[in-house]
Amino acid sequence: MRFNLLFIVSFLFHSSFAQDQLKSTELKAGDFLFEDLGGGDLSNAIKKVTPHYNGQYFSHVGMLTEYNGRLVVIESYDNIADTVSLEKFEARTQQTIYVGRLRKEYQSLASKASEEVKNYRGIKYDEKYLPDSNQLYCAELIYYAFKVVNKQEDFFKMQPMTFKDPATHELFPGWINYYKNYFQMEVPEGKPGINPGLLINDKRLDVFTLSVN
Repeated sequence: MRFNLLFIVSFLFHSSFAQDQLKSTELKAGDFLFEDLGGGDLSNAIKKVTPHYNGQYFSHVGMLTEYNGRLVVIESYDNIADTVSLEKFEARTQQTIYVGRLRKEYQSLASKASEEVKNYRGIKYDEKYLPDSNQLYCAELIYYAFKVVNKQEDFFKMQPMTFKDPATHELFPGWINYYKNYFQMEVPEGKPGINPGLLINDKRLDVFTLSVN
């Protein structure tokens, strides 16, 4: 009896864990992929001022779309919005990639957004992180695609951005230097914005980890 009980508990645990994972073959257009790009100065600065998900921080997000008959990731990354293969997206990080999938009642909108987002290919990366659709950072790309297909109504909500250290409530020196050295401007503290942490914590998403198998 004790053996059987342990076997049942173990089976339920592993079954539950498996349900929290998706294989690459189970991904579909409209899914979001969240990743941690590592320890670069900008990546670390982004992670320090964005929400976490179950203790995990993310500095980048892309969206899956069908393009030329293949499922690819479209993202604003490396100075421009463009498509990239799932394999290349995965190869950038050693950390677990998380998948966000809008729930059933929002899948029609997600499908439309996965088509709309392709219209943003070629737009420059928004290095200033300001709310302007002429240039787009990673989460902003998704924000505007959904806004368009949602009849110009916000589907995801921008919030006032902060560039302050949560521990000291002072602006991170890295952000001060970034804006001063590259753009000769002050840190846009309090301006509306969106980021991977806000997206992955949206209650309308089911979140999974991407299986490496």
